[in-house]
Amino acid sequence: MKKNNGFTLIELIIVLAIAGILAAVAAPSLRTYISNSSSNSLSSTLLIDIMYARNHAISNDTTVTLRPIDATLGTGTLVIPASGLNFPGTGVNWGLGWQILEQGNATPIRQHISFGPDAHIRSTDAANTLDSARPIIFDPTGLALNPGTLSVGVAGCAGDNSRTIQINQIGQVIGNNIQCDITFTNN
Repeated sequence: MKKNNGFTLIELIIVLAIAGILAAVAAPSLRTYISNSSSNSLSSTLLIDIMYARNHAISNDTTVTLRPIDATLGTGTLVIPASGLNFPGTGVNWGLGWQILEQGNATPIRQHISFGPDAHIRSTDAANTLDSARPIIFDPTGLALNPGTLSVGVAGCAGDNSRTIQINQIGQVIGNNIQCDITFTNN
């Protein structure tokens, strides 16, 4: 007699049920992992571009501006469209993209377009709001003409996966990991 090497329908259903339960348990953790990775990547990209703008200004003896692409000015609450969440802050959402320009040249030397609807970068200091009206500017000596602090996060992140990026008057760029905003975590 030949032995049957296949699976029964019952065995297949049990395996699929177990796989479904494991996927349901793992899905929230996976979403948080993806959000945390996106937040870290976004903050690293911005930090690198700020340092690039400063180094370009010094190396080429010129003034360099890093500004958000979204020119809509405003203060108060910013809304992330995909989530509908409101985030207190000032200025514009730099998460919609930014560009680096040399003085007197309208063509960007580097540009990043939108990082998606969940990306959120905002000024945290109302007195030193960094936006399209008051962009990050480095003079030929590397001094920052508009010091300020930006807060970076992605909706859904958790733990120490947000970052503040501070630019002081001498052009020093300081990045600090911070707890994700509770409004990000509750998304």
